[in-house]
Amino acid sequence: MAAPSMADAALTAGGRVGRYFSIVTMVPTLFLVLWTYLLVKSDAWRAEPNLAALGVRLADWSIPQAAWLLLSTFVLALFLHPLQFATVQLLEGYWGTSAVALGAMRLGVARHRGRAQRIRDRLDALDKTIEESFTGHRTYSDDLDDDVLEEKRDRFLDERDANHVIPLVIARDALRHRAERFPDGRRILPTRLGNTLRRYEDRAGSQYGLDAMTTAPHFLLVVPEAHVAYVRDTRQLLDTTVRLCFVSLLATVLTVAALATDGWWLLIALVPYGLAYLAYRAAIAAADEYGTAVATVIDVDRFTLYERLGLRRPRDTHEERETNAQLMSLLHWEHIEALHYTPAADEKPPPRGLYRLTRRLRPSVDAPLRQRRSR
Repeated sequence: MAAPSMADAALTAGGRVGRYFSIVTMVPTLFLVLWTYLLVKSDAWRAEPNLAALGVRLADWSIPQAAWLLLSTFVLALFLHPLQFATVQLLEGYWGTSAVALGAMRLGVARHRGRAQRIRDRLDALDKTIEESFTGHRTYSDDLDDDVLEEKRDRFLDERDANHVIPLVIARDALRHRAERFPDGRRILPTRLGNTLRRYEDRAGSQYGLDAMTTAPHFLLVVPEAHVAYVRDTRQLLDTTVRLCFVSLLATVLTVAALATDGWWLLIALVPYGLAYLAYRAAIAAADEYGTAVATVIDVDRFTLYERLGLRRPRDTHEERETNAQLMSLLHWEHIEALHYTPAADEKPPPRGLYRLTRRLRPSVDAPLRQRRSR
């Protein structure tokens, strides 16, 4: 049997890797390889780009050349793929602990804190203007209770006299949506992508006392496969847009290096830079989708998690938050006093009085640790 050709090896390589690798890494890397190939074939590294020579060389395209490009893409993608997590961290704003990195993060955080404060100030101004328009209307009265006042405010906005107020209401709603993208002030990161992801990290599941970052691996082991696929697809979209942004920035750097001395040709660098900007904005939207997917899975499947962990189903949200406070401590590898589990189907729960008695008689292995902490 004849040995497989280089073309066969390259064209079938993609079938031997996973779908995630193919979409997230291979496709963006192919763009980077093709862009670099165009720079090389146009002689951009030696002189001004020669479009005539580029056209002649592209006309001589052959299957072996295509195979070499695909093989180069595959090899480069193998090296870039392990850097995916670091790439996301970089675009989130985790830039290290050096003096330069800290200075850049300080500027980025100050910028986004200023943006958040300006949005809140504009929201307050719009609320004040809308309220002044309502209080000046004939239906307003000082002696109305809150429920009646809210009803009359809604009726006022439905009337023709409030036509000039509706654009202000639309602007206010848009600003509220923008304000919700920011985490709490002490948790703001230096980039928009980082702030979007951190908002969901902090808030998803918090109404139940669950930490999304801590429980996410546990949820993915117990929830239905359709829900796992839903989260995985949104994460794949996020990773793809982040990788597209990263390789477009690399293409921008290569273009600037190749055309730095070629005058107006340097403007070609705006093409990959524009693609990087669009990919970054798409990554922010994808982060919203991913965060929404994680929050939805927590909403829908948290009782499945409790059941698989052997916990009793809470009677209300108050009990749920109390139990989850202990559960989060346990999942953070902390020692807790007690977390009650649901008895097995063929096991009767012990009487509560007997449980308390055994707790008093049984020596606690954590007693020395608690004594040291109290000191």
